Amino acid sequence: MAASDPAFPDADPMRSFEAERRRHLIEATIETVGDVGFKAASLGEIARRAGVSPGLFAHYFGDKDGLLEATLRFMATRLARATALRMRAARSPIERVLAVPESTLAPEEFDRRTSAVWLAFWGQIMHSEPYRRVQAIYLRRMRSNLRHALRELVPPERLELTVSTIAATIDGLWLQSHANIEARGDGAEARAAVRELVMWLIGAGGRVAGQSPSAPASPQAWAPVEGAGSPAWRAVDRLDRAEALRRVAELLRRERRSLARLEARDTLRPVSDVEAHDLPLIIRAFERAAERAADPRPERVRLGSACYGVELRETAGGVAAGVHWSAALLSAGRIAAPALAAGSSVLICSAARKARAIDRLGEILFEAGVPSDAFAMAAGEDAERAMRVNAPALVAWDRAPAKSAVFVGEDADVPAAAAALLTGRRPWARGRALSETVVFAAAAVRRPLVERLKAGLRSLEPGDPTDPACDVGPLPDRDALEQALSAIAEAGAAGASLRAGGRAHESGRGRACHLRPTLLDGVDETMAVVRTPLFAPIVSVCEAADETEAAARLRAFGRDLRLGVFAADPDRALRFVAEAGASVSWINGASSHPDWAAPEPDGFETVRRAVVSEA
Repeated sequence: MAASDPAFPDADPMRSFEAERRRHLIEATIETVGDVGFKAASLGEIARRAGVSPGLFAHYFGDKDGLLEATLRFMATRLARATALRMRAARSPIERVLAVPESTLAPEEFDRRTSAVWLAFWGQIMHSEPYRRVQAIYLRRMRSNLRHALRELVPPERLELTVSTIAATIDGLWLQSHANIEARGDGAEARAAVRELVMWLIGAGGRVAGQSPSAPASPQAWAPVEGAGSPAWRAVDRLDRAEALRRVAELLRRERRSLARLEARDTLRPVSDVEAHDLPLIIRAFERAAERAADPRPERVRLGSACYGVELRETAGGVAAGVHWSAALLSAGRIAAPALAAGSSVLICSAARKARAIDRLGEILFEAGVPSDAFAMAAGEDAERAMRVNAPALVAWDRAPAKSAVFVGEDADVPAAAAALLTGRRPWARGRALSETVVFAAAAVRRPLVERLKAGLRSLEPGDPTDPACDVGPLPDRDALEQALSAIAEAGAAGASLRAGGRAHESGRGRACHLRPTLLDGVDETMAVVRTPLFAPIVSVCEAADETEAAARLRAFGRDLRLGVFAADPDRALRFVAEAGASVSWINGASSHPDWAAPEPDGFETVRRAVVSEA
């Protein structure tokens, strides 16, 4: 905004007494028009609210038309400055484009008084040349901002049409949002709609028109040609790649709360659980990916005075990863981050019908500078087809996490162990649902542990997963609820004791499928409640006569076992871990360290080594 623009006066004079008096009168005008309407906002009424003489308006503005014109200029200036600030803070072309609708459709532009004034002026534009002139400057400023930001994102022949479409949509959505004053809201839906339109119009680097920025037009269309993945992403300098991934981490941190709400709606897990446990791990995964991209492993290593070793790394062209619905965003982020750092493309396939959080992750990647063809997502029926079509050409992971286990030794702090199992960080758990961790307890502590778990479970209330106070969310559908109830009944028939819950919970939310938090005692690992991934609020407790028996039974879980151990003697606990054969363990609830104990998936690179003689 030029300081010499007569329609948008410079801010410096506003610091003077005269300018402050003018501002006071203009703000009184906004308040009056917002309260009583354009026609009823007489100079006398405005003066009464401002606490001044009506003659003061004649001194500063001449008449009512001059006052209202100055008010319109003031509001347009305020909006222009807000847009300029957002654009200066933007770090990428797409952020500069989105700064325009984010400012024009900001919550303050939906304030009752501000809205009433804008609507009143729009209704008078046809009858006032000064109003039309200010409105023309406002539109010219908006189009100029959009044009400048879009030059790097759309072909020249499409630039003006794209600018016109976005500008018209911004104003149109603002007006449409005011058709129902009671349901006007704060503009969040309008901003989201413009964001989707912008991503669609940009075309996402050659993506088919009408395509969501984070989902392929069809799974076949995304399949990499001869393993090439995204040529644009592979060609990006490693330092630029690292900077893009750092921006992703920053955007994730900024949108941590809104992403947690999206994931809670997708997975039905409590939003507080997602925000506290999943998002920090995802953010750290992208921070580590940026570090890895910026500082790759050395290619040559001196092996002596006459020879050296060479390490040749061949990056996989693409990665196809199926993610489980219970923690889809966490899985997608922790797979995508290291793959993108290595220059690979990523296809995330979620069996869930809705994957809004992953979709938003794709948008964030694109906003941060990752080419659109480097990350794609397919959900529901498309996911199965995408994996079938693309998996043969890509590195792939399956989407079903194995169950983890916890052992509570005879010398353990039982209250601490119970609290960690129910409400703690549970770093050993691949799935946050209680049913995905099997609890083994030494005979000496099984009864007090069960009583503690019983009391703790009864304090957990099922509820709306988007409510921060919610402890337990619903299961995804009626089939999942029936499967959980069937596994509970089968365990009871096989000799397990039901100590709490075990029945459906009427939530008052229509079709929401809640299960009361359930505790089963006397379970063994052959029961369906242990063998089946249920992702339900079920705690299964197995009794082991001693540590030797528990370690032998845990070895059957396989070499990839993630194990939590509670014991007073750490050395004794470490011996138990070795006997159980756990791949990684956490003793006495120690927090997970993402750089060591919970490494991201690897396998995006083929490594070949050779020794070269200089003789």
